[in-house]
Formats: sequence, C-alpha cells, structure tokens
Amino acid sequence: MCRLLGYAAPVTTTTQEVIGEANCSEWQRMGRLHADGWGTAFLGEHGIERVRSAHSGLRDPELDAALTNVPSTARLTHLRLATEGIARTLENAHPFVTDRFALAHNGSIKPVAEFKKLVNTDELEPHGGDSDTSVLVALITRALDAGLTLSDAVITTVESVSEKFPGASINLLVLSESELIAVHANDGASLPTDEFDEANLGDDLPLDHIDHYYQLSYRRAVDGTVAFTSSGLAHEGWTPMRQNSVATVDLETLRLEFHDLRVGETVAA
Repeated sequence: MCRLLGYAAPVTTTTQEVIGEANCSEWQRMGRLHADGWGTAFLGEHGIERVRSAHSGLRDPELDAALTNVPSTARLTHLRLATEGIARTLENAHPFVTDRFALAHNGSIKPVAEFKKLVNTDELEPHGGDSDTSVLVALITRALDAGLTLSDAVITTVESVSEKFPGASINLLVLSESELIAVHANDGASLPTDEFDEANLGDDLPLDHIDHYYQLSYRRAVDGTVAFTSSGLAHEGWTPMRQNSVATVDLETLRLEFHDLRVGETVAA
C-alpha cells in the first residue's frame, strides 16, 4: 500500500511545476505514513533512469530534489508502505525497472505466497525483489515476450490477476520511453487500517485515507500535460479515474485514452 504520482508533459518540467509547490510538499509529507522507502523513474538522456531508497522520503533531500529540481518529460514517483511480511529492502523499493519499462504499485495481492507460484525464479531475477509487485513485473514481461504491446500486456495481466485474486489492489503507474500508463483496479481491497493505527498520526492522517485510500485521479493541463496521483492531495482540479480502468498517455502526442477493464472498450479522453 503506497502512494503514486506521475506526469507526462510536452517539454521537460518538474513535478513541482506540474502540480504546484503546495501539492508537491504535501505529497512528500505523506512519507510520515508511507515510510518504508521511496523511488522515482523518469526519462533522462539515456532512457529510463531511476533513483530509489529503502528509507523514508519524508525529509530526504534527494527525493525533494527529484520532485522540484530535476526536469523530465515524464516521471513517476512512489512512497512505500510495505505489505505485511514483505521485506523493507532496497530490492523491494519501487519503481521496479526492466529494459523496457518502469513500474510502481499501490496495493497488494494476497496471499503473496500463492501469487508467487505464477512465476519462476528466472523470471524474477532480472529486476530483483521478492514482493507481489515483483511478480506483477514478471507477468507483464512475460506478456511482452509473447508479442503484446506494453499497454496490452498491462491490461491482460491486470485482468488475469484480478480474476484469480479478487481482493487484490492493483493501482499502477507504468512508464516506457513512449508511454505512461495508469491502472485503477482495486475492487474488494481492504484498507491498511493496522498500519494507520501504528503510525499514530491522529488528525494528521493524510486526506481521504479512510474513505478513498485507493482512489487514483488525473488532471490535464491546457498544454496537454497529464498528471496522476493517489489520494492524499486536495481535490481541486483532479478527476477521479473510474474503477477498473486503465489510462494510457502517448508521450509523443500526449493523446490520453481510457480502457474499461469490465467491458473491454477504449475511448479517447
């Protein structure tokens, strides 16, 4: 259970320039609860680049710099609240990166031991980690190897996993050199209330963490910039994604499309 933030823009820019200083600061401050690591992946001079840590990003100057000082045309950033039983190690910190995409996950797929049976060790080793998210990466990679496009590989994998594990939460941001994909699929997922209680934040629990914890929202600027965020920020300017939907952004044209996982239809925004 984690926090997601991402954008795609027509020119190099920073997360702070996309969502504003106050939102950017508040998003990083959610590290007071989501304190089990952070990471970011972005398009750089040599393709997808990554910075990540197994420690809290709350006061990490490197995370602050990633959000405010390092421009890119596309970036995703992640704050981790580790699923119970999964190690808080650098190898399990998001985003996971392969030679074709980067992926960050908000949610969990349980029982993790059963989910891991869907892949073998050779499929996990290239990108590391031993979490449920690592299995998702391996399954998407398998679909890519079978000839699917990245968006179709993500959609097919999410549909299959949701059917086999109906209580799963699968909110994703996936970035390639040509596409940014956001997935909002978490029917039946339970809230991490034990983690909320353990954090002992009282009235300082981030916005919407009780009523809309798994909500993923988006907004689009006049210049075509598209941003996605988990709950925790003020609602103004954001549109909630529909449950069981996938948004795709073409990084060249910034064309935004939505795919309904229930009916299999794709429509332009």
